[in-house]
Amino acid sequence: MADTQLRTVLFHGLADHSRLSVLRELELGEQRVSDLVAATGLTQSNVSRHLACLWECGLVERERRGREIHYRLVAGIADLLASADAVLATTGERVRACPRYGAQRREAA
Repeated sequence: MADTQLRTVLFHGLADHSRLSVLRELELGEQRVSDLVAATGLTQSNVSRHLACLWECGLVERERRGREIHYRLVAGIADLLASADAVLATTGERVRACPRYGAQRREAA
């Protein structure tokens, strides 16, 4: 798979508000599904579905401990999110105003 195709898959995995909420919580450290449910306000089934997606795409790791599964970010994801935050600190208003994907389009829908 070409670099641009791999990037497309990576960014598609990140292109969901709920998945980003889960990743944001995992930036704080390893967590269980119940921890993520409490922190994000998402339902248990929704968190589990998004974690399955993130795990299948290689963006999180998981470890079974007894009856519980603990999730954590793979190396580099926290840095990627920090880099995105740095870009948004500079260009956030233009991103927000994007006619294709920004806030104005969501408000019109």
